[in-house]
Amino acid sequence: MRKYCTGGGNSRAKIIGIVLMALGALALLLFVPYWVWTSVLAVLLISIGFLVWRFS
Repeated sequence: MRKYCTGGGNSRAKIIGIVLMALGALALLLFVPYWVWTSVLAVLLISIGFLVWRFS
């Protein structure tokens, strides 16, 4: 039995997920002091990016 799951998912989807998480984190750092809706957008981008990365 294997101890670790190697995955083997779509590498393009994983890259897209990482990019979305990075964009969300950048938006969160840059725009939080200015607008509340941008922080909501940033958290949404991070969440979607994580889901794409995790389940690809």
